[in-house]
Amino acid sequence: MKIALSAVPEIVQRPDYDLIYVETVGPFEKLAPGAWETFWSHASDLDRSTIRAMLGLSFIDPEKEGDDRFVYQAGVAVSAVPTGLTNPLKSRTVAAGKFARFLLTGSYAQLGQAYPLAFQAIQENGLSIRSEFCAESYLNDPSVTPEAELLTEILIPVE
Repeated sequence: MKIALSAVPEIVQRPDYDLIYVETVGPFEKLAPGAWETFWSHASDLDRSTIRAMLGLSFIDPEKEGDDRFVYQAGVAVSAVPTGLTNPLKSRTVAAGKFARFLLTGSYAQLGQAYPLAFQAIQENGLSIRSEFCAESYLNDPSVTPEAELLTEILIPVE
């Protein structure tokens, strides 16, 4: 299946934002769906008017080995962090920075195939990756959007 991913990265500057999330450690494709289930089962009381974006953040920790290297955070960017978050919900401020932006059209199941293509395009364009979380910004609602029309921004941190 051909991946519908923008071929050339757009360089964007993203502002800092507050993130409410749950974190998993292990293979992304295996654990991300469960992370979202856990997130929404604990975040159902969030004031929806404060949600600015739904985001999946991923990082491969070079200091660790095996599946412990893979860190995934499922959550939402919010305009204000509520008081009294309960475990497993956490919050943090994600720093502003420069990112290579790609647009993926279609199923979230394509994300695992899209990342190698995005990293290859970054290399081909002479960009350097910085050590920070990559982000997926889910631009439309999968409960009302046909799978083939889902839009996901893939944001890879660059120097």
